[in-house]
Amino acid sequence: MKKPLIWILTALVLAVLFPDLPQAIAAVVSAVVVWVSTQPILVGVGIGMAALPHLRRTAKTAPASA
Repeated sequence: MKKPLIWILTALVLAVLFPDLPQAIAAVVSAVVVWVSTQPILVGVGIGMAALPHLRRTAKTAPASA
């Protein structure tokens, strides 16, 4: 058996055994997203980490000033 098929079968078995599982996962993820969005330090760190590669690329390609 190939791995993708195993993942699909596992998801189907979980969906049959635990029909409320997707809703429970969505509720937890939603609660975590709301909590993180209210934490300014976490939002700032996330935006800063996302901006770092762009800032490095700009610094490398910027012309050297005298």
